[in-house]
Amino acid sequence: MEKSSIIHIPENVFAYPIGKDTLNVRIKSKKGDLQSVKIFYKNLYDHTDVMASKTMDLILRDEQTDLFETTIQIEEKHFKYYFQLTGKTQVLNYTADGYIDFPTETNCFYYPMINPDEVLSLPKWAEGEIIYQLLVDRFNDGDSTNNPPNVKAVSELPDRNTYYGGDFDGIIQKLDYIKSLGAKIIYLSPVFKSPSYHKYDISDYYEIEAIYGGKIGLQNLVKKAHDMGIRIILDGVFNHCSYQNPLFQDLLANQQNSPYCNWFEPYSFPVSFEKGNYNNFANLVPQMPRFNTANPDVIEFLTEAALFWTKELGIDGWRLDVADEVSSAFWHQFHNKLKLYNPELLIIGEIWSFAGKWTLGDQLDTVTNYKFRKWLLDFVAKKIDSSTFFAKMAGIKMLYKTPIHNYLVNLIGSHDTERAIRTIGNQKDFFLTMGTTLLLDGMPLIYYGDEYGMDGGKDPTNRRAMDWSQTKTTEAKWIREIALLRSNSDTLKKGSIQALKSPATILDFLRIYEEEELEIIVNFSEEPYKINKKNGILLIGDITKSDECIIVDAKSLVVFRLN
Repeated sequence: MEKSSIIHIPENVFAYPIGKDTLNVRIKSKKGDLQSVKIFYKNLYDHTDVMASKTMDLILRDEQTDLFETTIQIEEKHFKYYFQLTGKTQVLNYTADGYIDFPTETNCFYYPMINPDEVLSLPKWAEGEIIYQLLVDRFNDGDSTNNPPNVKAVSELPDRNTYYGGDFDGIIQKLDYIKSLGAKIIYLSPVFKSPSYHKYDISDYYEIEAIYGGKIGLQNLVKKAHDMGIRIILDGVFNHCSYQNPLFQDLLANQQNSPYCNWFEPYSFPVSFEKGNYNNFANLVPQMPRFNTANPDVIEFLTEAALFWTKELGIDGWRLDVADEVSSAFWHQFHNKLKLYNPELLIIGEIWSFAGKWTLGDQLDTVTNYKFRKWLLDFVAKKIDSSTFFAKMAGIKMLYKTPIHNYLVNLIGSHDTERAIRTIGNQKDFFLTMGTTLLLDGMPLIYYGDEYGMDGGKDPTNRRAMDWSQTKTTEAKWIREIALLRSNSDTLKKGSIQALKSPATILDFLRIYEEEELEIIVNFSEEPYKINKKNGILLIGDITKSDECIIVDAKSLVVFRLN
């Protein structure tokens, strides 16, 4: 047994409450090293020799490590515990004091008390649901009377200053279409007043953009969407603003004497837009000065704006731009204010890498899982095999508390990436990739147009206008079929995932929830794939049957219900 590989700390993702008296406990070890793990536990203030015990489950395995987890419950809410590790040739007791032959209660790990604010609480309505991301200007022009000057035709490619006239009325006209994709959540690009088409540089946090239809138009969209069972989340840009924002303009006008001097981060005086001698987005975009998000006044101003619009519009959540650059103090207050108003609000942070500290339950609910995109596209490109892909997915999930796994926002493209079809390079593999995303765990995100294979390179051509003539293609209808299957399946939304052994270019996995098991096979190879005959019901896809086997065609996907 490799002792140095055993990891447990009684906090964060290794020990966390999921109920008022219920604790999830994890321990990590070298892959394949332990045959079983048992936890011994009792009330922290129980000084007898009697301890309850429970065998832990192996829940995740990546390329190097195994992760065991179980749930323990103590009515008094005070916990102490240690682990018994069974290897191939020895049995060891692992405690807070290391390896002890005959541990006593003084050697135990402590989780002293579950307080109500420590219990992880995620909005149940959102678990596993499909998110449809759209850029308002690029989606559909429903009211030409609010268009800005020089609107381009849908057929024209965008530059960095292009407007197409999309608005809230245009989205309302397409709600039936979005619902047909199985999407229960629409994530809108920023909607506040801004000098740019993309609105990620806000000039007024208390004004909804008039060219989209203003406050009344957005309220109407939210109401119409809610009537159809669709939730609306807004894109919150609180890391930076537009240089035209009056707060920053006051700094330029009054320099050190501005009451907003400490709201931003000047490098020197006089502060000048031309010099760009202040902190700004990525230190590359002086048009977007960065807020000092640790300043209590900034925190108060921006979180109050978010709370105001949450109430005023009746929205269901926020996607938060560059969340990992904003201070934790900001997100704590944001979380506390908005969750106090609506505990079921969904808070998603845009974070491209490990997001552990933001997802402990007191800042964000979940994050954009760009690592999913990396490893799935690497698999499709044959840079890794299927077993490595599933190991990478397990490694990602080890970083987060188990209830968050079905909330990770899995995406293969967004407004910040080139279009996935361009990256993948061919239609067959692209649509298989889209289908796979919709059938794995997490919350799959469809970036508008990807459902029919919209092309595009990096910004700005990845943000072209929606071509509605393409939404009736055979491939687009097939994606809708898979998306609707997911939308109506608790197993696909809430179930666990179990990878099955398969050849290098084939994904074969189970989705399991309560009494139901679904098997999904995605054949990315150029050859048919033979499997043992299934007794289940074919839900999606075509197969060839013989007496002893089933053949899944090359470049195809099938879904079976096994029971």
